[in-house]
Parts: sequence; structure tokens; C-alpha cells
Amino acid sequence: MKTLTQWLVRKLIPGYRDVDNIKVRARYGSLEAWTSILGNLILFAIKLALGLSVQSVAIIADAIHTLSDTGTSIVILIGFKIAKRPSDREHPFGHGRMEYIATLIVSILLIVAGFELFKTALAKILHPSIENTKLTWTVGLILFGTVVIKEIMARFARELATMIKSKTLEADFWHHRSDVLSTILVLVAILLSRFGYLYIDGVAGLGVAMIVMYSGYAIAREAISPLLGEKPDPKILDEIKSTAMQVPGVMGVHDVIVHRYGQVNLVSLHIEVSDAEPIAKLHDSSELVEEKIEKKLGGYAVVHIDPLSKNHPRYQEIHDLIEKIIEPNEQILSFHDLRINDEKQKINVSFDITVNQNVDEQQVAVIKQKLCNQITEKFPQAQVTIKPEPPYAYTR
Repeated sequence: MKTLTQWLVRKLIPGYRDVDNIKVRARYGSLEAWTSILGNLILFAIKLALGLSVQSVAIIADAIHTLSDTGTSIVILIGFKIAKRPSDREHPFGHGRMEYIATLIVSILLIVAGFELFKTALAKILHPSIENTKLTWTVGLILFGTVVIKEIMARFARELATMIKSKTLEADFWHHRSDVLSTILVLVAILLSRFGYLYIDGVAGLGVAMIVMYSGYAIAREAISPLLGEKPDPKILDEIKSTAMQVPGVMGVHDVIVHRYGQVNLVSLHIEVSDAEPIAKLHDSSELVEEKIEKKLGGYAVVHIDPLSKNHPRYQEIHDLIEKIIEPNEQILSFHDLRINDEKQKINVSFDITVNQNVDEQQVAVIKQKLCNQITEKFPQAQVTIKPEPPYAYTR
């Protein structure tokens, strides 16, 4: 199946390798959506005809589930079409998040359809009908054929989703897969109804409804996360750090923040550099880091310069002391951006710390105070300033 999918992609999608291009992504989305629409319409007609002929609520429910897949594929088609639009005055970051909005709409439609099917199936259990025995092995074989076709469509959707890393296409995969499971439930109902279990048709209908509703919930959860603003992929953080560290003079990277608008990344980060370098050179280095990250990830990057005073006579001594203090403390993950400068009879010491996400603000205040006390105990003349890294900024 994977080989066939790759062949279709090469034949039908111009520029198929450039999966970060919004127009190419839209072509992937259109291919999957149109395949789903045509396939689901054919399967819906087959299942509905069978369900009406044998008056089976489970088969009719399964047909409606298949039809709902058609509706959601149309939503996906429209979503990708809007997502490929370029940025404009009202939407300066483009329309890439429309993919997630389309996915959320799909999930809501699934939940509503599942609830309606649940009510219908429950009524069938409470009032079973002898007409369930009209189900035949021929009907079962036809339904089994639809399972095979639907599974092929599901795998096609997942392979395309993997190629372009699309949660929207992944959602359509779950539509297809839930339809496969629901049809299998109907086949079980066919078998058991022949042995006189008249209520089993309604039970199978309940199973279909619960699969549909759970699929909707799972998809909604996946869609809402990027819309709210989710943690960046660790691979992206590693790419940002490695790209920045390629620039001569960059000694460290921290406070990385990533906003994602579809395929557009907005990145901000701090780079550690030597305070002995001329300011013009440091400015050039920051712009070079921005240029490299933008080329690597796409979008826009902003770099903040943190000059380190490693030439201060007490830098290494204070650095080693802080490292020794925080090493056994599981609440503190790391520290960075250590700056030391002399002011009259005092030494100004400032640095940032990264704490575990399960540490609350009150605990952070206690941690800061203990650190300050331990440092001033060793260096009474030190004026210590500690800044915790915010939860939306990351240090690799």
C-alpha cells in the first residue's frame, strides 16, 4: 500500500517533496479528501441499500457514519484551500492554522452524529424487532468487502498524513478506521442475530455510536492543542540550538520560544556571547543566527544577545559554586546566562535558572532565596539576582 501511495503522490502532486510549502500541502489534502469523498459516497450507497433491505439499524447507522466521513472530508478540502492562502493585512501570519480549525469542525460533527446514533440504537435495544433475522450471509460478505475497501482508504490517509505531518489528515484516518471498526461490529451482530439474539443489532449500534463519539473527542483534543499554543517538538528545539551554535562566537542558547502558524514558525531565542567582543560584531552574529534559523525552519526569528563576563577573575569560581549547589536539587534543571560585574565594594551576580514544570511560583521564590543565601554565604559582597525561565521558554 505504501508503494502505491508513493506512486500516486509522484504522479498527481507537482513538487511533492516540498512538504513545508503550503500549496504543496494543499495538494496532498485535496488528493486525500477527494479520494475519501468518492470512496465514502460509494460505500454509503451500498450500506444504506443493505440496511434498508434488511431493516437493520446497525447497518443504517454504519452507513450514516460513512456519510459523515464524506462531510468531514469536504470540511478538510475547504480547510486546506483556505490554509494555502498567503498572509494579508488582517492575517499577517498567514492562514496555516485553518488546518487545525478544520480538524476541530470535523470532531464536533463526529460527536453530534455519534450522539444521534446512540439514541437510535438505544431505542432499538428497548424495542427489538424480529426483522433483524432478515440479515443474511450474503449481506455479511458484502459488508466485509466494504471493510477491506475502507481499511485501504484509512491506510492511504495515514500515509499521506505521515508524509506531510498533518493532524488534519490523521483525523480523517481515524474517521476511516472507526468506520472499519463499526462495520466489524455490524458483522458480529449479523452472526449473533441468526441465533436469536434480537437485541444485538441495537447493541452493535451503540458500539458504533460510542466509537464515533470517542473518535470525535480524540480528534478535538489533537486540534485544540496547537490552537491554544503547544510545546514545540524537541526536534525543532534541537535544530534551533544546533543551527545557532554553528555561528562563531555563540557559546550557548536558551529561552527559546516558538509560535507556530501552520508551516510558519516565529522563533525567539537568547544567545550567549562574550562581552569582550565589539557590539557591532555581536550584532552581526545575532543577525547571522536569525538568517540561518529562518532558512532552516521557515518563518521569522528574533535573537537576543546575552554577553557573558567569562573574563571576570571570579567567574569560574562562582560558576562552579552555583553548579555544585543546584546539582543535587531535582527542582532545578539547569542555569545559564551568568553575568558578573564589579560595582564599588559589591559584585553583581545575575543568572537564569530552569525549573521543573511541576514547581509552582511559591516554591520558585523559596528556591531563589535559598540560592541567594548560599551564594552570599560564600561571597558576602555579592548582590545576587536570579531570574526563573518562563514555562513557555525552553533550554536544550
